[in-house]
Amino acid sequence: MRIFLRRISLFLLPLLLLAAAAECYVRSLPNSYRMKREMMLRMQDSVEVMVLGNSHAYSGIRPELLPGCAVNLANVSQTLDIDLLLLEHYAPLCPRLHDVILPLDNSNLFDVPMQHTDEWFRCGYYRRYMHLGAYHRPRYWLELFHFQSARGKIQKWRSQQHPDCTALGWDTDNSLGAKNLEEWNTAQVARVIQRHMCRDWQQASANRATLLRIVRYCREHRLRLLLVGTPVYPAYAACIPVAQRRFVDATRRAARQAGAVVLDHESDLPLTDDDYFDPDHLTHEGAARFTLRLSAEL
Repeated sequence: MRIFLRRISLFLLPLLLLAAAAECYVRSLPNSYRMKREMMLRMQDSVEVMVLGNSHAYSGIRPELLPGCAVNLANVSQTLDIDLLLLEHYAPLCPRLHDVILPLDNSNLFDVPMQHTDEWFRCGYYRRYMHLGAYHRPRYWLELFHFQSARGKIQKWRSQQHPDCTALGWDTDNSLGAKNLEEWNTAQVARVIQRHMCRDWQQASANRATLLRIVRYCREHRLRLLLVGTPVYPAYAACIPVAQRRFVDATRRAARQAGAVVLDHESDLPLTDDDYFDPDHLTHEGAARFTLRLSAEL
């Protein structure tokens, strides 16, 4: 038996060493989470405006166009509970912080927690790269536990594409030339909006409670919170169910009563087709126009 175990150990040792080397290599590659952590370590003493939220803020709000020193901590599929974790973790490190910008619209109020979606592997990014004290389950420990995302990082790095985000945390992917307007038919818009359909009203109520915790945190720490309805293509806006619109409106009223500033720019900006990357995200040009509007309101 002892000889058998020794042989098994000798057989497994090279595989374990290879896996450890692969894990170290994947972790060494830059991604938006690591870049945002490094950004905060570098700029925490000067940050005045902090942007949180999902991809609508990640690609739609350009911090270099906001007044003062602004950073973008938004990310793909980022949910409100993660926004709260980021706020509680990074706001105390920023003595000059006075404004927090957060999307509040159909895109994030009906999310389920990220750990219960097919993007659960992103929870490990917040643990490993942004040092949030959450997500302790073993599946979040290693990059290789989600091989597809690890392979994607390697492929992107080897293709020498641009970094995931700028030095201030803004997404660099949604360029004007990358979209295909011919695909924007009614069926495609309907498929897009399925990502933001409410499937559990109890979860929506929990998201509202999390949002109000963010409002309270900002009020107690004398931070102005701006809740923003981000621009969406008219065909997308027309597909939003009435019940969800009413829930968003009611949540905005509750947040305003609790002390937040609410700015709804879903459809009131003079944007053209060239300003949209897809039905609910802006191009670089559209993000510039939207951010300049926010800058004027700030």
